[in-house]
Amino acid sequence: MPRFYRAAALAALVLSATAVEAQDQTVFRPDAAAFRYTEDQSLVELYLSFRAETLPYRPAENGFTAEVPAHIVVRPVSQAGPASAEQTPIFDETLPFAYTLSDTAMVQGGQVFVEQVRMAAEPGEYEVDVSLAPVGQSEVRALLNLTVPDFGDPSETAISSIQLASRIQPADDPTDPLAKSGLLIRPNPDAYYGPGPAGAVRYYAEVYDPPSGDAYTLLTFIAGSADGQALPDTQRRQDRPAREVDVIVGELDVSDLPSGIYFLRMVALDDANQALAEQSKRFFVINPDVEAPAVAGGQMTYEETLFAAMGEEELEMNVRHARVLANATEQAEIAAIVTDDDRRRFLTRFWANRDTDGLPSVNESRRRFYERLRTVDERYDEFGRESFETDRGRVYLKYGPPSEIDRRIFESDEYPHEVWTYDNIPGEGRSVFVFVARYSPDQFDLIHSDVTGEVSVPQWELEVIR
Repeated sequence: MPRFYRAAALAALVLSATAVEAQDQTVFRPDAAAFRYTEDQSLVELYLSFRAETLPYRPAENGFTAEVPAHIVVRPVSQAGPASAEQTPIFDETLPFAYTLSDTAMVQGGQVFVEQVRMAAEPGEYEVDVSLAPVGQSEVRALLNLTVPDFGDPSETAISSIQLASRIQPADDPTDPLAKSGLLIRPNPDAYYGPGPAGAVRYYAEVYDPPSGDAYTLLTFIAGSADGQALPDTQRRQDRPAREVDVIVGELDVSDLPSGIYFLRMVALDDANQALAEQSKRFFVINPDVEAPAVAGGQMTYEETLFAAMGEEELEMNVRHARVLANATEQAEIAAIVTDDDRRRFLTRFWANRDTDGLPSVNESRRRFYERLRTVDERYDEFGRESFETDRGRVYLKYGPPSEIDRRIFESDEYPHEVWTYDNIPGEGRSVFVFVARYSPDQFDLIHSDVTGEVSVPQWELEVIR
């Protein structure tokens, strides 16, 4: 059985001008790193961050508690997994994460709880499947592809995964679950950095079996892509002792970089300045007040950075959300989407076109949409359909809360139906929507509206008669 342990730490990423929105689902990010363990196995660390303001707190004896059970499954990918693994999970556990606060009003924007889980794994390709079942919220899930290198060959120089951190300090207690190589390392799975205390990318890595001799050279820098060149003033060159395992710890200032996606790159060089091993790690910078020069690589707006951090499932769900508001041209764009990058570009353009507040990191239209979505999830869930894809949910999201709802549920000679009245829809004036449950008591279909572009049956009264 693989060994593991968990650790929780409360950290704050202070991001200037970042909006804090209440959520109807827990927002979390997974990340992972692999290090040398034995000749046949590597040590895998899985990191999870939970945004504190999105957790479902309930009154408890000592304040407020959020219970977030996490089911974590790590399974080999069939076409690339190690033969000895027999394609069964190497890790399959439900961990009872829980967080207690004396007062939820103390939660700050960007505040996160961090968890770490360790396990042993043979070299190969794996899928990490994390499902959360927060008490009081719907289930959320994330998938992460994980490559575990073979660090066991002493004749080959290798670099471990680069672990990003929010803090690294000497470990007072070597048994602390977050302790490694005599250091206490608080992971940063979100990989967000910005001004103030979060303006330095802190990192940990290990170089294995550099060439025999007195020293080797380690080049560390920031690039705009995984294989790109160093950005100006970000390069650090060190002569390092040639030891079997060389622990690398450092930080690079990113407070002057414009918002965008960047890569921390690490290259081990021999005495002929030839690369022996390379490693890179993606991270995100949010610096709304730093102007992006026209030649800067990787520069992005806050919205672009937001969508760049999303995985495939989250991107697909965001596109489905956007479909509710999309016009005919945007619907055609959605139909043509193929890749995750297509989704990111579409979502960035879609919400930028609706951004009217002019603030660098707040999109009022998007914020209002997701406020309405929380209400829709509570009220308009129907069997077999997402709440935002029901007719009532779509109308509420698109036009907002109606001025009046006339519910006619118990008429003996009529199907259950609702008549929504809006006093003033911009460009339409006073408007009505009629929803009827003809086939199922919890499925209300829109049969009539006098809003342009919506289905219209002027004699809708006849349609509700049984």
